[in-house]
Amino acid sequence: MVGWKKALGLVSALVLFLAVLVSAATITNVEWGNAITQPDVGYAADIIEGQPTVINATIVKSDGQPFAPANFPLNTTLSVTGKFVDQYGNALDMNGDGTGDVYNFTNATTPGLWTTTINVSNVQPGMYTLRIEAVATNATTNAVIDNATIEEQVWIAGGPYWVAIADVHDGQQVHIGSFNFTITSLSDVGAILTLPNLTALTLTDNDHTGILAFQRDVTGDGSNDWLMFVKSTGEDDNPVYNLYIYSKDASLLDKFNSSDVDFYRVKGDRIRFANRIFKDLSHYQAYVVWDNSLLACLGLKATDYYIVPEQGDSHWWERGEPAAHEDVKVIKRTTYLWGLFGNDKTVYEGNIFGKNINIDNIINLLGKFSGNAALFDTLGWRWEIRKGLGDITIPNSYTLKSRELKDLAISDDLWRGFNPLKTDKHGFFSESVDWSKLLGLSTEDNSS
Repeated sequence: MVGWKKALGLVSALVLFLAVLVSAATITNVEWGNAITQPDVGYAADIIEGQPTVINATIVKSDGQPFAPANFPLNTTLSVTGKFVDQYGNALDMNGDGTGDVYNFTNATTPGLWTTTINVSNVQPGMYTLRIEAVATNATTNAVIDNATIEEQVWIAGGPYWVAIADVHDGQQVHIGSFNFTITSLSDVGAILTLPNLTALTLTDNDHTGILAFQRDVTGDGSNDWLMFVKSTGEDDNPVYNLYIYSKDASLLDKFNSSDVDFYRVKGDRIRFANRIFKDLSHYQAYVVWDNSLLACLGLKATDYYIVPEQGDSHWWERGEPAAHEDVKVIKRTTYLWGLFGNDKTVYEGNIFGKNINIDNIINLLGKFSGNAALFDTLGWRWEIRKGLGDITIPNSYTLKSRELKDLAISDDLWRGFNPLKTDKHGFFSESVDWSKLLGLSTEDNSS
């Protein structure tokens, strides 16, 4: 009998505890003014160091009324604060003065809408946790009447211009303007870099954040820039590191010598074309992997591949973490008897940044470079990928040809048999690709 009463008491206490939880105040919505990107499912908000950001928090009481002075007794004190916190909940120093920063929200006009402005500076870029707390207390007894707490993930960028390089590794050399270094070693333990004067720089991940960071003036403007190795997940869920370089100097995107084109043989019969441009501002570059086999030269059978970058912001976008998203489509075009018979089909579509995409064991695609700038237009603030580059590896029995995307439709030399965009006489050719839409020639909006 005693056990039954004890169990009933525990159940009653649990019900009371749940009722208290359910009846607590709630922060229903958090909006970021002037943020480069708004928070989304699976993504944090992006803000830039040194750029003020307005935060609007909508808060309701436990009874559903706005969290505002008019809805509480006269002797109630309301407080809404925000702070970036460490793993123990302590406020972090976000301006370099050695003191933890707390941001006070005010409720000026709309009941329940609380606003503050934050401006972080002198902090290492990366992912931070912003905790917003709303507390209503009795001014006489200091007893808590109502309260709410929410935590927001925030990526803080080290400047309005940044470069992301995917999957950097041991032995790789990095050149930015006159500054260069070699990655001697890179792992979860840390990194060892060899600088221009042959001195070694050792980086360690003491906070276990997956970020290894240091500062140098890489653009020559007299101000330090941030260089960061950010741990990510590559193909087959293997850990990889991407290199981020942040600057407040717009020349960063020009000083990075990513446009140097080279190629070299790998495994004897394959050629890697490095740093090929897919996007440069509003210009997109298409590539044709052209079959040079004996059957193709005789006109009997040829298998060509068209690597076409998708156009528009929905295909070229970036977040502070996990870096860039660069979409391409790869069309496999098989022709017989000089193009009288054949077919085409899409064999890959999607993101290539940081991915080593294998297509029919013929092509390997790796999107590895993204040059980004903060942009404000009619859509608000956003990151713009100004440059997107990658590597294309093909067998030596193929030739890599390229053409600006807008010119591919009129380039008869890049179509075997016939140009599908200039003639409807396709013979016995079976087409499953809307080339006009893919190349941006249809009436749909394909703004860059």
